[in-house]
Amino acid sequence: MFAEILLSKSTSKTDRVYHYSIPDNLKDKIKVGHQVLVPFGFRKDIGYVVGFAEQADVKKVKDIIEITSDQAFFDEKAVELAKWMADYYCSFFIKALRMVMPPGTKGKESNKRKAAAKRAFKQSQNETPLATATALPGLKPTQEQNNALKVIKSSLDDDKPDKILLYGVTGSGKTEVYMQAIAHVLEQGKSAIVLVPEISLTPQLIQRFEERFQDLTASLHSHMTIKQRSDEWRRVASGEAKIVLGARSAVFAPVKNLGLIVIDEEYETSYKQEQSPRYHAREVAFQLAKLHNAVVVLGSATPSIETFYHAEKGDYKKLTLSQRIDNRPLPPVEIIDMRKHKHSLLSEKLREELEQTLSRGEQAILFINRRGFFTFVMCRECGFTIECPHCSIALTYHTSDKRIRCNRCGYSATPSSSCPRCNSVAVTYFGIGTQRIEDEIAKSFPKARVLRYDKDSVGKRGSHEKFFTAISQGEADILIGTQMVAKGLDVGNVTLVGIVAADTALHIPEFRSTEHTFQLLTQVAGRTGRHNLPGKVIIQTFSPDHYAIKAAAEHDYKTFYQREIKERQEVGYPPFAQLVSLVISGEEGRKAMKLAEDIGNFLKKRLPNGVLGPALATIQKLRGQWRFRVLLKGQDLDQLRKAVAETLSNIVVPTDVRVIVDVAPMGML
Repeated sequence: MFAEILLSKSTSKTDRVYHYSIPDNLKDKIKVGHQVLVPFGFRKDIGYVVGFAEQADVKKVKDIIEITSDQAFFDEKAVELAKWMADYYCSFFIKALRMVMPPGTKGKESNKRKAAAKRAFKQSQNETPLATATALPGLKPTQEQNNALKVIKSSLDDDKPDKILLYGVTGSGKTEVYMQAIAHVLEQGKSAIVLVPEISLTPQLIQRFEERFQDLTASLHSHMTIKQRSDEWRRVASGEAKIVLGARSAVFAPVKNLGLIVIDEEYETSYKQEQSPRYHAREVAFQLAKLHNAVVVLGSATPSIETFYHAEKGDYKKLTLSQRIDNRPLPPVEIIDMRKHKHSLLSEKLREELEQTLSRGEQAILFINRRGFFTFVMCRECGFTIECPHCSIALTYHTSDKRIRCNRCGYSATPSSSCPRCNSVAVTYFGIGTQRIEDEIAKSFPKARVLRYDKDSVGKRGSHEKFFTAISQGEADILIGTQMVAKGLDVGNVTLVGIVAADTALHIPEFRSTEHTFQLLTQVAGRTGRHNLPGKVIIQTFSPDHYAIKAAAEHDYKTFYQREIKERQEVGYPPFAQLVSLVISGEEGRKAMKLAEDIGNFLKKRLPNGVLGPALATIQKLRGQWRFRVLLKGQDLDQLRKAVAETLSNIVVPTDVRVIVDVAPMGML
């Protein structure tokens, strides 16, 4: 018997399984998931046991030196999931395997190589008794909620890896359906994972789940410390916690006897990881459910076009919640044509509605999908736009420190009073951001308590919780925010939503920009009128006749879907084709372009059609790197992935040039 070991430090040549013999003193101890110290070449290295084999693939097999972890970090099913991820997303096996390991594991490996010290992290299956799975009674469901629960419970009882779309308008009680389905899972002695798209949503969701399920819940997200995440991971691994709440990486939590995975607002792009492995939590959830015979419930008022397409085809079960709780009406929406208000940030109508809302002691949300004060700085003489020296992106002016900043790489500088190109003093600030709206509101409504909610204002740990407490307890009258305010916020006293600029994402050169605009507007509009008080929505736009704007104003997903799906079919984009993106980047543009051309030519020999490019990426330069893109489009994703793998195994990539492979990309800037 030989152990199959994956090295912790891998390159394209060493990212594979190696066979090692097991010393007699370890034969009764070693198992899949153990961290071990092994000889590799002239050094000692940390590795992980991913399986066992009867025969080795080499004649001279070296012994494992020692086991360096007290307990296994993962099990056989986790290895299967990691193998699938590595293959599907064209990533290193070790990078995929790290996703299923306890938090902080990688950071401790270097010390192990030097000292071969025993790991202190304990993941004992026996150190904590399994929790008694009980839940407090939930709310009385509506008929539609009962109908949905009946289908979900039937799938859970059948132990089938069903995929279910819970399509419900904002405020229709999807969360209550999730919780009652989870209560059923607990009665079966199983566990559940609940994913939300934003860290900002977890405080509110955690509060609701802890009230219902008490100590059975655990949360996992990046705003927690390593120690906090490790403690929660241990509670899950031991069986003490049976419900995991968190952002996309929570899908890898080591739950015992998985029965249900819920993905709330499944359309969100934040479910796609932008570093290798570039996985989508939805696809990982489907594979995980397949391994465990678990059910996946996808919930949203604005499902992704691909998800709704599969539900319409019958690939997924589709459940509908067409009414808000207690038949509360969806808020009326008024579209304001800002072409008639060119010199004003806020239309007269929005100002009037804000004044009335404040006079009633109610709360308002103002949405603008831009941070900063102004969105770009331009010379009126020569038309030169001040861009980041490292990225081909306009710099944003921030009033907090009176500097211009790049929202991509973090570069900042003091703005010049003259144009860098022509030396003219006609430098002007254009566009609007959250800080500028905050300044405008302070001038127009000096007595209003204003809270700004964007990445600049909530960067510190714990700030999301403080924000939620402030807004829910009425400590702010007007909330100004980016898309972070669009999802999940449920505050009964919010009766007005003003969308300051609905066109921000509409004209981005990506095939999903229209879809994202519709989803964002619909979700923001859904933040008002959710309880006893009626709500109202004002949409300010320079494109009042665009079908995405009009459909969002009518809360009409199906009309939007029917128009959008035709557009996708005509141009051959998902769900009617599969995409693989390759971005080749480097400081030397010519060298990166040469490699991009070589890769493109190699791929064109293996794929008769569907190879687009190479061409300069939409954002041509990012963090000092020139970027070129090759896009693959076809029906057979396996064929596309194999062509990429073969190409990269035959192409020599210079050390100063990087190739990023993104299977099923969500964005292509």
